[in-house]
Amino acid sequence: MAERNNDKDYKWWVLAIVMIGSFMSVLDSSGMNIALPHFMVAFGINMEQVEWISTVYMLAFAIFILFATWMKNLIGLKRTFLFGLSFFVIGSFLCSFAWSLDSLIFFRVIQAIGAGAITPISVTMLSEVFPKEERGFALGMWGAGTTVAPAIGPMMFGYIIDHVGWRALFYINIPIGVLTLFWAITVLRPSKGNLKLYKNFDYIGFIAFSVFISTLMVALQKGQEKGWMSGYITSLFAVSYFSFLLFLMTEFMVEHPIMDLSIFRNYNFTLSNIMQLTRSVALIGSVFLMSMFFQNLMNYSATTTGMMLIPQALALTVSMPIAGKISDWLGSKKPLIFGTLLTAFSLLYFSSLSIYSSTGFIVAGMIMRGCGISFIMAPLTNSAINALEPEQVNLGSGILNLLLRIGSSFSIAVMGVIVENRTAFHMATYTGSIAYNSPLWYEMLDRVKAYALSTGASFYNAGIASKGVFIGYYLKRWASANAYDDAFFLSALFVLASMIPTFMIRNIIYKKVKPAKEAAVVESKQQ
Repeated sequence: MAERNNDKDYKWWVLAIVMIGSFMSVLDSSGMNIALPHFMVAFGINMEQVEWISTVYMLAFAIFILFATWMKNLIGLKRTFLFGLSFFVIGSFLCSFAWSLDSLIFFRVIQAIGAGAITPISVTMLSEVFPKEERGFALGMWGAGTTVAPAIGPMMFGYIIDHVGWRALFYINIPIGVLTLFWAITVLRPSKGNLKLYKNFDYIGFIAFSVFISTLMVALQKGQEKGWMSGYITSLFAVSYFSFLLFLMTEFMVEHPIMDLSIFRNYNFTLSNIMQLTRSVALIGSVFLMSMFFQNLMNYSATTTGMMLIPQALALTVSMPIAGKISDWLGSKKPLIFGTLLTAFSLLYFSSLSIYSSTGFIVAGMIMRGCGISFIMAPLTNSAINALEPEQVNLGSGILNLLLRIGSSFSIAVMGVIVENRTAFHMATYTGSIAYNSPLWYEMLDRVKAYALSTGASFYNAGIASKGVFIGYYLKRWASANAYDDAFFLSALFVLASMIPTFMIRNIIYKKVKPAKEAAVVESKQQ
């Protein structure tokens, strides 16, 4: 365990600094999709081209997470954090002056390199200054900041774009980032590195890993658009598979691997990583479903959709530090069980969502879901990090964040496929079940026809339009709503399946004995 810091206030300054840095990086990542249509207009590009702005950022972010864990050992914790924050601010500054798609993509890579260093290093810094019996609360506070960002990002960015312009999305990072950078330089204490490690860098492993992650995430993101069995997607999966094999062989063979796979011999850490995939479905996959449902079926604007996510953000902000504190007192197992059950129940609750659902119904579900996720996130991170030796925490936090990125891409891809397939299923069911000789059918057609005639359509065209409007609009809308409900239901089952590793996890409680001594470890009998 890391040495305790004599200055009791120092750890809280560190928490504040890493919260701001992490919040900015996550906010920029989560809210940028709202600006894609504006980039299309500004640069005269199509949808397929503009999507690379987000895709390249996601790839650079994921790749640099692992590199940052090695970089920390090379130049020390403080310098790595300052490097990440500096790159993020510089990238934001350059993005605000982008003159073309290519320039914006290049500058977004610089920004993503910084963000990829900030996130895992933040967890490592907290583990350095907070003793094990206090880490749950610290990670809960940090997690509250990072999970609020995806909820308010779309609304905040939508408002800025509507009233100022897309370049302002990058302007806001500059003053906050610069102030945080100087604050970190002044407050953070130097940590030692080993510059000789550059001689032992695992080039083959890093390149193989980069190819594996890049091809996998592009395949997951583009699969639905290109076709899962298309030559392009199957080739990406093939390259990803063989790159992963090369990466594994390299890590077992080299003396200084970039990812020490022996870390997975740790029982609690491995189970926590399995549960991390579940967290990605609960946190990212269901947000994707909610956003698409609100905008595509309930015709909400992006700003209104963001406002509908605020109750969840508030619930996360309030309950996550509480969840972290409870995991310090009782261990991580009981909070994880509660959080998993509550999250699964919230997804089952949303499986009855309809286009006529009231705001109160949605808000209640959002609050429930936010509380459930908070009781997964803080105890899960606490369980994983506390299970590791001090020298393993840096790599462990990187792996946790990396799996969240992979799980997020996978969950969005799977949810998209489920919605598409179930929409086709429900559409076929509805069209095959219509009683075309029913008086109600003719009454409905007459009403639509009357409306068409009132707009100036001919009698013949109004008759054709009445059938087309009903089948093409109303039935498709109802079928899509049922498809989203099916996706929520399957998400709930997936979350419930994570109860298996949850019950298997070892419940460890760290208790403070004396300020000058290490915390005593008490392993619960309920395993």
